[in-house]
Amino acid sequence: MIDVVICDDHKIVREGLSKIISNFPDIKILSDDIASGEELLQRLRKEQPDVIVLDVSLPGRSGLEVLKQVKIFYPEIKVLVLSMYPEDQFAIRMLKAGASGYLHKDSAPEVLIDAIRTVQEGGEYLSPAITKLLYREMNNKNQDLPHKQLSDREYEVFLAIGEGKANNQIASQLMLSAKTISTYRSRILTKMNMDNNSDIIKYILLHNLLPSA
Repeated sequence: MIDVVICDDHKIVREGLSKIISNFPDIKILSDDIASGEELLQRLRKEQPDVIVLDVSLPGRSGLEVLKQVKIFYPEIKVLVLSMYPEDQFAIRMLKAGASGYLHKDSAPEVLIDAIRTVQEGGEYLSPAITKLLYREMNNKNQDLPHKQLSDREYEVFLAIGEGKANNQIASQLMLSAKTISTYRSRILTKMNMDNNSDIIKYILLHNLLPSA
């Protein structure tokens, strides 16, 4: 039996995933009511599943930050990331942080089940798109787009700016001070060779970096 918990800030998504997974007798849902990274980390202090199905976009700590915490304190737990962000936006960062797989939320139900079983058995679930990304990562590092050079935290701030959020909103979302966000913004502008938020927004729209839905 594979014990699974689902962490997603949308109740309808959690319930939908739970309904899909409950059709398979070899997989058991331990919890489908976890809506934030903080809730997940609190739950893990009481019980540890075999697999966590984790969203990237969460209130407070992002899925990326939560993943890093999980792998520090519970390295044996497998984490399968399920996100609206396309593979080329977050998959590499998530895999480097310790995720065992990455799926887009429009994946077919049977793909989700196959991925859960694969990571539980100690494998990594790599779609053809992710395999291609990994190959490109290894062989074309010098040809990366500028945003690939941002740190994980800088990238999160970068995307939040692209969504039109003000510094205080981003600070609240990431549980940081507005001054810290301003520092990250300055670093981003320098690394990206940009002048202002409008440049960031234009770049993000041009490269389709926001989630598809």
